[in-house]
Amino acid sequence: MEIAFFNGKFLPKNEIRISPDDRGFLFADGIYEVVKWYGGSFFDMEAHVTRLKRSLREIRLQWLENETFPDIAVELVRQNGLYEKHAMVYIQVTRGAAPRTHHFPDYPLPPTVYAFVKELPDTGKIMPDAINVLLKEDIRWSRCDIKSVSLLPNVIGNQEARENGCMECIFARNGEITEASHSNVFFVINGVLRTHPESNYILSGITRKNVIRIATESGIMVEEEALHESELENITEAFVTNTTGEVTPIKTINGKTAGDGLPGRITILLREKFLSEIPTNRR
Repeated sequence: MEIAFFNGKFLPKNEIRISPDDRGFLFADGIYEVVKWYGGSFFDMEAHVTRLKRSLREIRLQWLENETFPDIAVELVRQNGLYEKHAMVYIQVTRGAAPRTHHFPDYPLPPTVYAFVKELPDTGKIMPDAINVLLKEDIRWSRCDIKSVSLLPNVIGNQEARENGCMECIFARNGEITEASHSNVFFVINGVLRTHPESNYILSGITRKNVIRIATESGIMVEEEALHESELENITEAFVTNTTGEVTPIKTINGKTAGDGLPGRITILLREKFLSEIPTNRR
């Protein structure tokens, strides 16, 4: 029986009921966070909590118990028998249930808080297969820095990618590559690691932040500068980063080979160093 968390209680997931008047359902008026469990601990939970708080603050949503997220996450792992496994914990906070109005309700409203855990495979130190990605125009809103549940453009982009034999969709705004549907994206040109700078057009990824730090500590030059589509012919490596996939190499972009299509030296180095920082990793 799968156990989830809902409004302060751990319950069988199939018993949870959310109001049809919930603003998350009616307006996508909410935020979420995802953190990965490595058979004994979470990686950089502090950064995930900080980002969760920022997302809440940016949409003016109060969840007074936000500091309890790490405890909720560990308890979900424990109650679902995944303590020795790899897993992801997802938490979503919406503004709650109220009669439908575009403006916020005029009275204090308890938020709706829902979280669940999902087992992930332990792939060890095996480098994941390089993936094909689709490149298309970034049609998302201008606050991509908020981890909002409003992800329809991301969903459509990712679906189109899958229909074209790709595993991810990366976006370009006015020719400048921003990020992907659920990842940040990096490129290597002349030994320099390039990625879009933090701004309202990308999510500040936790893995992104750590990869940049590791690259700098390893003596790799990092430039947080958007890559223009016209520069893709010059890249020698490309990869995406996210919480569950860590560092995943890119094979092709819109059918054209990225570099030689294989995981490059810098990609391999950064993935290995990233994994080595996970204390309980039995890899």
